[in-house]
Amino acid sequence: MEDNKVKEEQLQKNLSRIKHRIVVMSGKGGVGKSFVAVNLAYGLAMQGKKVGLLDADIHGPSLAKLMHIEGVQFPFNEATGLPSPIKVLSNLCVLTVATMLQNEDSALIWRGPMKMALIKQFFTDFEWEELDYLVVDCPPGTGDEPLSVIQTLGAVDGTVMVTTPQDVAMIDVKKSITFSEKMNVPILGIIENMKYFVCPNCGEQTAIFAGNKIEELIVEKGIDLLAELALDPNIGTASDQGKAYIYKYNKLPNAQKLMEAVTTVIAKIEAL
Repeated sequence: MEDNKVKEEQLQKNLSRIKHRIVVMSGKGGVGKSFVAVNLAYGLAMQGKKVGLLDADIHGPSLAKLMHIEGVQFPFNEATGLPSPIKVLSNLCVLTVATMLQNEDSALIWRGPMKMALIKQFFTDFEWEELDYLVVDCPPGTGDEPLSVIQTLGAVDGTVMVTTPQDVAMIDVKKSITFSEKMNVPILGIIENMKYFVCPNCGEQTAIFAGNKIEELIVEKGIDLLAELALDPNIGTASDQGKAYIYKYNKLPNAQKLMEAVTTVIAKIEAL
């Protein structure tokens, strides 16, 4: 009982240090959700905010690769004896289960209760610093992890939805939007990724995926379109190198659109 009390106190202490909380969601995998989460967090840091990035994808964590922290050990807070998230910038830290695994091929074959317990442990067994923003990268869908994240965080400022143009992706992201509505979490907006490909020679835009229902969705649900992103090979390059696209390719239109999305999110949250 005493141990539970200590953990609950640590949980509340950590949560009290986080001013704003954003959850990044998608209806299906492969739409670039983790890419958006990384660049949203990095963009917030570039705007001078103190930011934490949490990987809540237990089975397919990718933030260690995307942030170039594979194999990096957690620092320990000498005062509390607890580990802390890994610093990637002076004002940006990351916590992902991927850095706890023996190697990148290790698989966590866990049922719901174990996943839910681990998400809570991210705040009871670690020492978080004061943050302006916490960005949480959830796995696709509306299962145990996003539910556990929202229940653990208590108050969430909003969700950012990520989709691609295909009708099947739109069907699935609607479910995530409904989830957010049922959890009484505001939807900050939606990012449509891989909207088109721009020919590097002539500049012509070509749609890669069929589907044009994003306009219907934003009107039906009354949510904002934060950005339409082109399919850019530099995204894959930056991700494989563990570099933030929004910073490394900051002069490209996609990166500028991402930064506009970041500033829109800040304005929405800080106006409340």
